[in-house]
Amino acid sequence: MILRSLVRILAILIALCRGYVNTADINRIAKDLKITYDVVRNGVLTPYATVTYFANVTLENIGSVPIPAAGWSIYFCHHTLIQPVYYNATINQYIGGGLILSGNITLTHVKGCMFKFDPYNGDNKLFQNLPLKPGDLRNVSFLASNWAISRYDVFPNWYLSNSTHHEIIENTKSPDVTFVSPHKTFVEFMRGIPNDVMGIPPTPFERYRGYNFTDLDNIKSSILPTPLKQTIGNKTITIDKRWRIDRDRFRVLSDVAKYLQKSIKGTKIRNLKSTSNKVIQLKIEQNSTTGNPEGYTMNITANPDRVEIIGKSVGGVFNGIQSLFSLLAFGGTIPTMTITDEPRFGHRGLLLDLARNFFPKSTVIKLLEVMALFKLNKLQLNLADDEGWRLDIETLPELAKVGGRRCHDPEEKTCLFSQLGSHPNGSGLGSGYFTKTDYQDILNAAKDRNIEIIPSINIAGRARAAIIAMNEYSRRTNTTDYNLHDKHTEHVYLTDTLFDDSAINPCMPSTFKFFDTVLKEIKSYHTEAKIPLEQINIGGDDSPAASWLNSSYCKMDGFTGTDPFMRIKVNFTTQIAKIAAANGVNLSGFEEFFMAWPTTDPRGGPLVPFDVSRYPKDLEISVHTRNSQNDVFIQRATALSNNGYKVILSQSDFLSFDHAPEADPESNGDYWAIRFIDPLRVFSYLPEHRCCNLIPDEFTFGKMPFAPYGCIDDSNCLEAKQPQNVTGMQAQVWTSRVRNEEQLFGLLFPRLVVFAERAWHRAPWEASYKVRTNVNEDFPVPDLAARDADWARVASMIGHRELKRLEAYNVNPRIPPPGARNMTYKDANNTIKHVLHTDVAYPGLQPQVQGGKDQWADIKPATDITSLNMRVLNYRSRNAANNRYSKVDTYVLERPRNVLEKLVDAGLIAPPPGIDIPPGFGTTNPSTDVPPIAAV
Repeated sequence: MILRSLVRILAILIALCRGYVNTADINRIAKDLKITYDVVRNGVLTPYATVTYFANVTLENIGSVPIPAAGWSIYFCHHTLIQPVYYNATINQYIGGGLILSGNITLTHVKGCMFKFDPYNGDNKLFQNLPLKPGDLRNVSFLASNWAISRYDVFPNWYLSNSTHHEIIENTKSPDVTFVSPHKTFVEFMRGIPNDVMGIPPTPFERYRGYNFTDLDNIKSSILPTPLKQTIGNKTITIDKRWRIDRDRFRVLSDVAKYLQKSIKGTKIRNLKSTSNKVIQLKIEQNSTTGNPEGYTMNITANPDRVEIIGKSVGGVFNGIQSLFSLLAFGGTIPTMTITDEPRFGHRGLLLDLARNFFPKSTVIKLLEVMALFKLNKLQLNLADDEGWRLDIETLPELAKVGGRRCHDPEEKTCLFSQLGSHPNGSGLGSGYFTKTDYQDILNAAKDRNIEIIPSINIAGRARAAIIAMNEYSRRTNTTDYNLHDKHTEHVYLTDTLFDDSAINPCMPSTFKFFDTVLKEIKSYHTEAKIPLEQINIGGDDSPAASWLNSSYCKMDGFTGTDPFMRIKVNFTTQIAKIAAANGVNLSGFEEFFMAWPTTDPRGGPLVPFDVSRYPKDLEISVHTRNSQNDVFIQRATALSNNGYKVILSQSDFLSFDHAPEADPESNGDYWAIRFIDPLRVFSYLPEHRCCNLIPDEFTFGKMPFAPYGCIDDSNCLEAKQPQNVTGMQAQVWTSRVRNEEQLFGLLFPRLVVFAERAWHRAPWEASYKVRTNVNEDFPVPDLAARDADWARVASMIGHRELKRLEAYNVNPRIPPPGARNMTYKDANNTIKHVLHTDVAYPGLQPQVQGGKDQWADIKPATDITSLNMRVLNYRSRNAANNRYSKVDTYVLERPRNVLEKLVDAGLIAPPPGIDIPPGFGTTNPSTDVPPIAAV
């Protein structure tokens, strides 16, 4: 044993001297090296007025043997550029090829978000790296662009490499990036002080809303999304396994009937008389009372007990079935009623990004199942972007085999180089793709649920996966038939994702051949599945100008002179549109792709789309409008619809569900459009009053004093001349920071349920939001009370019913922490009482407080804490099943009193009787016998 130990020590000493690290050493170091990432301060200005933040990475040896001074590298994804002042933009690398940081570490930029730490091994003895002894630590400090205000700004899976072997550092593996220190202070979680008010995490005091939720019994007969018209009768029926389903010999309803049968176990499908008892009757009638193809009527009658669902199409019948399911959520007994219903928009969709991080077929089908519950009918799958290609195209196998995999391959011959915390060995969410069979299974699952799959292939500025894959195709075939990148032209640019080779060349004939080939093959997959491909989405982010203007192909095509970028762009969009039309497939894309902007040509502008008449007449083009951060971009939807484009509203700062649901640095979620998007903000979106949606991120875009309530002046608001061209709404979830299915569904729900309500139902209070018609008068005040009452109604349905329905599908929605307020009153004996009021975001959730021995107990809506000796309480919410919980939050009891208490003390309003919850803050009626907190 002693001899073996001596041999091991000798081997280590030799390795230390030689700077050589073998595979076994790498595996050991990955366990012994502990990484800690600290955000020291945000809002640091550099001499060049660049906004940065100060970070520190600690390398600590928690093992029992030294870590060698050389022979290893650390690769990691960083969301912003490190040390931007020292970055040479002409070569897209640091001055001198590498930058020496504290801790004697050399920094280099690899590609995209990937950076590398190397122990310094140069000749300068001042920076000479030494072995890291057990217990020692080394600090590597730097400035990085922008800010890092959330734990999830840092990516997991930092890995070690010795060029031949790669191993993830053990303590960086968690998808919740637990190696990042908590953001506890203002300088850590605010983008700037004092301006970033939105960046301050909410406390239980701010979370307290006091909504008057509807009780359970009163929402049992309600439906979400809200029907157009619903009349409830005074009788009830009970649906059970003895019931039968009659599709009235409509063969097209066969699949819908089977879908219904699976959900109501024991039922059978039969052809029966129109007067038969205990029957769910499905019909299609062209002369139905609704003219909308997805509309339906539902009549529930007693004696005979029947449910009759009549639609103008299969989709209409399916939507009626979903309303029936909603009523049956509390059991088989439901009231008699009549419903006439139709959707507000024909396109009610979600974009699921599979390119940045891949999710398997099982996750997509689970998502389809719960989308159907809320009558959502479009799922756009983002299958190709910079970070991945996710559909096997059999004609071009490298797209999936190379573009569908991320690993440690600096030459990118077998995969894309690791990005976004991907595993270096090619496993994990960074890798994966759908085979043709997988894709067709998804198509069929979607068809069964009245959902159209829209494939999305980015063919513009974020297409690196395709570019790299086609480079490898060219090597294998020794051809340039499908090249997407002009290798003979020097392109110097850096995108916001830190790539310098991600833009497709818009002038190479092979680019158009590539798109035509891919489109034909995807269409063939649909044809084989007997589900026609109706639409292809081509992304459309603007490419860096340098990537086009320096192209030799574009110059040969004559795109020079005044504003060549815009001439290239309009030609590119026209050619892509012609290919789509030739294949009989409609086209969709982001607004940037179809706008004559940016430009120096006076004929263009931020509200000037390319004339739709330049595209093939039989081609329908749907444009997704995302940008809305100022009073110009907010009107692009109107400008495009007036020009004849179909418009899908996808306003990023309302409908991007990859964004954090609140300003919590410890919760998952991005913030590129706005610091957070809570469900009430989604609910408050105004699809038909778009000039009242100007509520941007104040820190990034400043306050909008000219737009109270989000509304602008009528003189600045474009007239909607063709409102019928606004055909839908679509939410989106980009997955660069979504690392597992739990995180995905936690971000989507319940916000996607709220989105479904707004896309289907036109709320009466929306019309109270109006632009100002006279600049000498105040802006009209919208009916906020009606909006809040409507929100309490919808939140009641979500809490009492929808959260449980989602959990039944193993889809776990986010559970928000509770709210709490400490109020002071005088009782009938003039004795001062301190009462703690609590509430939850949705009824059905239960607030809990942590007591002695770390035990959790439910707490009532109002609790007498007069004799409580504790200063700080720990809070959380639980679900109805008591098996899922929110994050734990703390509430400091010794805080300034709120406005209501000050008004009571000043005698301006009457104090509430006893110690009940004050008017306006009621959630439920508290017991008059308020227990002390010790009894909780």
